[in-house]
Amino acid sequence: MQGKLTTVRSKMEKPNVTSLGIHLKVKDINKSRKFYESLGFKTTFVYGSEEFKSTFDKNIATAPENYPGITYKVGDTTIEISEDHIGIKDKSVFQEMIKSSKVSAVVHVSSLASLFSNPLVEIKVPVRHYYWGTIEAVFRDPDGFVLVFIAPYSDEEFAKISKLTKIEKITK
Repeated sequence: MQGKLTTVRSKMEKPNVTSLGIHLKVKDINKSRKFYESLGFKTTFVYGSEEFKSTFDKNIATAPENYPGITYKVGDTTIEISEDHIGIKDKSVFQEMIKSSKVSAVVHVSSLASLFSNPLVEIKVPVRHYYWGTIEAVFRDPDGFVLVFIAPYSDEEFAKISKLTKIEKITK
């Protein structure tokens, strides 16, 4: 039996993965919307009531649904936020704060500077310059989801960020 199963698995085709998305279950869609849009995330799809959908640009694709949700496009990746989902039976998950940093989203940006003028971003750990050539800032969204913003290291970026906050240097 073991050999037969191995044979079947070795002949299985792999899926053609074209992108990856994250679906965040949020407590307050409007608070999360304000947060993600303040970071420059671009709305590509909205669902919910007519009233909710009417608060977005008319060129954005929409669908009717009993609960509100927004999809943001980030390169080839999407982040979707919603206050409910038909596939989730335990609705208390939407009220939970994420306390663990076991899972995080990595967001590549050209510069970290705009984070320091954003009143919705609270960076509570040191900004770090890593020896592999990045400067990184870590913070949480309104539901506690960890976001790691990564900018490529340059002397100019280091000088710019150093004027805004202390940078911890991480070496091997």
